[in-house]
Amino acid sequence: MRNNEEKPSYALDPLIVRDWELKANGIRLEELLVAYAQQQGSDIQALEWFTATNTRIGIAYTYGLYPNASAGRPYDGMWKREYVGGGSVIVAYAEEPETRQVYVGILWQQRRLHHPSLPVLAVPRGYTQMPEQGELFARLSKEAVEHLHHHTALLELTEEMVKGAIRLEMLEPLGPPATTNNADVDTAGEGEGVYFYRIELPWSYLEAERPDTFRLKAGLEATQGVVEGILHCQFVPFMLSLWLPGIGLLVLGLIYGAVSMRV
Repeated sequence: MRNNEEKPSYALDPLIVRDWELKANGIRLEELLVAYAQQQGSDIQALEWFTATNTRIGIAYTYGLYPNASAGRPYDGMWKREYVGGGSVIVAYAEEPETRQVYVGILWQQRRLHHPSLPVLAVPRGYTQMPEQGELFARLSKEAVEHLHHHTALLELTEEMVKGAIRLEMLEPLGPPATTNNADVDTAGEGEGVYFYRIELPWSYLEAERPDTFRLKAGLEATQGVVEGILHCQFVPFMLSLWLPGIGLLVLGLIYGAVSMRV
């Protein structure tokens, strides 16, 4: 019984030599297709494409004829699609009113793909929220894409870092959207990609944790992020944040020039 789904444009011709080996539970997918054909009493199908989709978070991985391949040299590959091309990343900071010193908010988070045991440094970020009736591969207007990212930024900030009187208009978008990897991430729609934001928090939200390190006052630190391995939030001096692995260049690109610096 052959699947009646129409072949997509990226379906591989069986004559194309494949570079990828694809397995499910350690079994090559070609072998699974053979077993399926034997069970169904149907013709054996060649492996032409597959998709792995999670509609809850709005992400899909596709395997087939690689879109970037030239007509004269077709080859197989995998690429990623996020709803509206990517999520939102937010850098929060606060300025000490007397010294004008800027402190940048960082998260300590368990990310075992980056380090198996120790927490890593991060800033709030997350996938763009896909509506229940949304279509993962839909191409929306630029205005709709920007609107979705803006609301995602607010949601991620308040879930992962800070509760309190945070308003949408406090978030400032920075520059055009970017892509995490222009070789295998689908951002073909207008305005699609990863969006970056900065937000200045009131200095009154912070209290000293130790010399030159601050934390959010009691009741202001978000707790929902604990399910994603977020352990703690700290605010450190701007110049120190530039040297922190994983976020230094991000901080420099996002808030340099946004505030008056006196160091």
